[in-house]
Amino acid sequence: MSTKMIRTSIPLLTLLGVMLLLALGPGAGRAVAADSAWRARYWNNRNLSGDPVVQRDESAIDHDWGGGAPHALVGDDNFSARWSRTVDFSAGTYRFTATMDDGMRVWIDDQLLIDAWADSQVRTLQADRALSGGEHRIRVEYYEAGGMAVAKFSWQQVGTAPAGVFNNWKGEYFNNVSLTGQPSFLRDDREINFDWSTGSPAAGIAADRFSVRWTRSLNFPAGNYRFDVFADDGVRLWVNNVLVIDQWRNQSDGRFSANVSLNGATSLRMEYFEDQGRAAVSLSWNPPGGSPITGGGTGGSTGTGPWFGEYYNNLNFIGAPTFTRNDAAIDFNWGAGSPGAGIPVDRFAVRWTRTVPLTAGNYRFDVFADDGIRVWVNNQIIIDQWREQPAGSFSASISLPTGNIPIRVEYFEGTGRAAVALSTTPALPATGGGTTPPISGLTATVTGTGGARLNIRSAPGGTVTGQQLQPNQTVGLTGFRSADSGWVEIFRPGGGTGWVSARYVTTSVVVSSLTVR
Repeated sequence: MSTKMIRTSIPLLTLLGVMLLLALGPGAGRAVAADSAWRARYWNNRNLSGDPVVQRDESAIDHDWGGGAPHALVGDDNFSARWSRTVDFSAGTYRFTATMDDGMRVWIDDQLLIDAWADSQVRTLQADRALSGGEHRIRVEYYEAGGMAVAKFSWQQVGTAPAGVFNNWKGEYFNNVSLTGQPSFLRDDREINFDWSTGSPAAGIAADRFSVRWTRSLNFPAGNYRFDVFADDGVRLWVNNVLVIDQWRNQSDGRFSANVSLNGATSLRMEYFEDQGRAAVSLSWNPPGGSPITGGGTGGSTGTGPWFGEYYNNLNFIGAPTFTRNDAAIDFNWGAGSPGAGIPVDRFAVRWTRTVPLTAGNYRFDVFADDGIRVWVNNQIIIDQWREQPAGSFSASISLPTGNIPIRVEYFEGTGRAAVALSTTPALPATGGGTTPPISGLTATVTGTGGARLNIRSAPGGTVTGQQLQPNQTVGLTGFRSADSGWVEIFRPGGGTGWVSARYVTTSVVVSSLTVR
């Protein structure tokens, strides 16, 4: 090529480069942000030459292909691969582990860290590297000659954090669901308020099947506190070494609360595990430094006294509320507007709580909501309609003892109209004999055939509550049935409601005449 040709080609290449950056958009010229996955490329040769035959994203480099291939377009032998990713690390020393059959090499910020580019049986190599806090580029290259094909790469922070660096929550992150062994890394978390979705909480932690332990000590002014947690999946909380919330299981969008009386220095420990799918967890407590809002009134009145309202600018009660206030009643029609400053007109949530002194009897709760609504009475959920819906009306009845009864109502607004209301009916007098009095004289009597007991369930065909009815025992009907008339809702002896099979009870009215719930 002549000198003239070389000189004229340089401006052309520059122009092409500028055009490419413009085509990629305004962010193309900036440094690459931390990636949630590896960018993988595969070649049908050993030296990564030419164009890759397969390109895809992979959540981890954790492959044991045996005698097979990583893809239908890739041969079983004589192939190569390159994985690249930018990762946001906390400052510290990390141990990088590479397992390969045959060759592998690893670069951190374009500096070669592990060089094992030779035919071999399965082997594992490790190398330590001190990293500054922030983003670092990682590149892993691999080739397979013949026989078995294995390519694995991971890292973990080694050693422990220096004393005194945890000014907030000490977060210990584990690459397993049981918090076993040494944590993969430690971090000073300002708060427990995370929604990682389907991603990873940090470098070196898989997107699924990980766990975290947070610990710290705080001083609380004397008062009664309600701790609220949200988790998908398992969560448990200790306050002053007492386990107050234990929901260690796979679950979607779990919300749990516990009331604790505190005064002074308090140790807190929260543990969480993620199995699969969405990963999210949060912790908050209310009211800070005070006692819970309680309703006034006497003689079983449920219409006086304030509700403590907590208003959130998200649908899942994550983090601290945007604001709190005392609401005289739950009776709002915001239309297309907002309930208050800082709350959007759509996609918000509210939690109301109060404690009310009631006399023993059966109470009926009626709610109206557009969109989702849930109601707990005496720590039992009696209405659960947590979904987007236009103008839904729902009712539930419950038998309550004499005493201070906690009530909690949760509401969310999706889009469109925002409206919610709650009301109750007067209590019916309680009767003796251990049987819940029926409403309007509706009863169900267990058939005595065979002397078998009848299970009470949480919903039609749902889980068994552990409580059973005796043959020939009579209980009150709430007035609701399932859509297929196969189940009826009853008042449970001792309080609360449940469902029983209509096949094994004799009812005082035709089941099909009851209201479908």
